[in-house]
Amino acid sequence: MKRFQTYFLLALSLVLGGCKAFLTIDSSDRIMEKGLFESEEGFFTALNGVYAELPQADLYGKSLAAVTFDVQAQYFDTTQPSTHTFNTLGAYSAEARKTAVESTWNKAYFVIANVNKILEHCQSDRDVLSERAYHIIRGEMLGMRALLHFEMLRIFGPVFAEAPTSVSIPYRTSSELTVWPLLPADEVAAAIDRDLAEALGELEAWDPVRTDGRLNGAGSGSARYRNRHVRFNYFAIMALRARVALYTGDREAAGKWAREVIDQAGIFFPFASREDVTGQTAVGVATQASEDRIFSSEVLFAVNNSLRTSDIHDKFFSNKLEQNSLLSMSELAVHNLYDSESDLRTYQWQTLKNTEGVDRRFLVKYGQVQDMEQGYASLVPVLRMAEMYLIAAECEASAAGGYEWLNMLREARKATSLPASGRLADDLMGEYIREFVGEGQLFWYYKRLRKTSIRKIYSSSVAYLDFDPANYLFPLPEKEQEHH
Repeated sequence: MKRFQTYFLLALSLVLGGCKAFLTIDSSDRIMEKGLFESEEGFFTALNGVYAELPQADLYGKSLAAVTFDVQAQYFDTTQPSTHTFNTLGAYSAEARKTAVESTWNKAYFVIANVNKILEHCQSDRDVLSERAYHIIRGEMLGMRALLHFEMLRIFGPVFAEAPTSVSIPYRTSSELTVWPLLPADEVAAAIDRDLAEALGELEAWDPVRTDGRLNGAGSGSARYRNRHVRFNYFAIMALRARVALYTGDREAAGKWAREVIDQAGIFFPFASREDVTGQTAVGVATQASEDRIFSSEVLFAVNNSLRTSDIHDKFFSNKLEQNSLLSMSELAVHNLYDSESDLRTYQWQTLKNTEGVDRRFLVKYGQVQDMEQGYASLVPVLRMAEMYLIAAECEASAAGGYEWLNMLREARKATSLPASGRLADDLMGEYIREFVGEGQLFWYYKRLRKTSIRKIYSSSVAYLDFDPANYLFPLPEKEQEHH
């Protein structure tokens, strides 16, 4: 247990240095766990510590959002020059893929251990917590445990539709640092859904998001229960249930949860308007300096990263980067993504001069913006309303019904409606490509459907790549393999 205490509380001391007044220190390198959970304030310090880990590069600062899996989904040209930082990853080198995910495994299970410790103290020290705090903390942490295990299942598990009983990952429900058995993928999925169901039960009567929405910014009530879009809230848990159900092939459940999110959360998480996206809502006049390029009004759950620009944009997408470290696509490729420049998603790109003084289109989704307290300048989306419309569309019994959902999304994006006589599967794929650039979701769409041909999105022509399904499978880290 001492080993875990050191890891858990050192993380909190590094992330939350200003909270030391609430903790008991018994040595220069360890903050005692017992002191942390002796007050409700200490519980929220621990909770904040978990959320503060999510923007790290091994999780949603790079691996699970903007870079690792978008490179493998062929959004960005990593073929030129041959010395490109992500050349081997984009070419599916076994070593590059192994290296890219190893630290993600370590960080995810580190955070899961912290989550489990909080859940354990919710039970052993329940008398410290008010009823509201108990249910919200427990609900959020059950949801977080499910989310991180699902991320690991998508990476290290099989193509679910092909081999649902194949051994995949452990599902850790205790903070004990012992070897946990590797479970079949369908058992992991069942455990994820159990945690999500229990989380909904905890939050149903207590999460203010159900009656008041995001509650971002200043306002009445405790600050602990505000900004629900950066906490794993009730609607985010419903949305994750939809995502998990579709991934495991339960279209009926997936459609049900997606429609419930749309029905219940739509009023609080509306589609972004043109005024929102252009920055007019924030500062009163359309300006690139205040564009809401992540469509924050519809973000059900996001990671809050105050260093988003320097951590993500400046390292991977900036026009100040040399070609061998820049993630980009050709001008024509960006143009080919959209029906017209009226599509709101085109605001995620800007024409800027590169290091050689040549005009090129750059992804500015995570670039620096002034949002005048609107609360979107530091967000990295994890779950959005748009995905619920895509899930609802895919799970409809008829193509006509599917196009109704799909066109609701396209109309919100100011794109033209598509005729119901088209091929729904192809149009859904096109919308996934347009919708999730920089969010790490497209690769999992391909894996779920076991695509053997994927689009070279970065290409100036609409070209396709023959894809070996073996590249959907990532080996467990060597240290984990040694235990099994």
